[in-house]
Amino acid sequence: MAKPAQPGWVLAQRVIKGAAIVVGGACTFVAFASLVGMVTGNAWARGVVALLLTAILPAAAVDRALPRGGSRARPGWIGDVVALVLLGIALLFVGLGQPVTRPLLVREGDRLAEDGRDVPAHVVYFLAGVRPVDALPPPPAAAPSASPSGGP
Repeated sequence: MAKPAQPGWVLAQRVIKGAAIVVGGACTFVAFASLVGMVTGNAWARGVVALLLTAILPAAAVDRALPRGGSRARPGWIGDVVALVLLGIALLFVGLGQPVTRPLLVREGDRLAEDGRDVPAHVVYFLAGVRPVDALPPPPAAAPSASPSGGP
């Protein structure tokens, strides 16, 4: 029989798991919102569909991971599965898929910036691996000024 974990370790595990769920959930939400953004630019549609996918996928994984036959799962199992699924989706989309997903994330950051949501836009630009000034279109070229001599 394994010895129970020390109270300090249990607290550290819970804090790390909570941080993984929050960070993984936010990155997963942004990933799904940018995918939905390929179809529509509507902020409500992107947000609702991304929120549903962010909630449904971990719930489905928990359903598949729980033991069958009436046996009980160990305490904390559900939180572990949710954290792993959310961090896994975020890692696949933001980390490994970066060459393919960078334009999606940049466009999502542009949409957020256009809506006046500067802080979330900067976070999405960071996830895309670009600086906000890199993502903005170049300023328009200045029109040539008229000659002061009044010539033709």
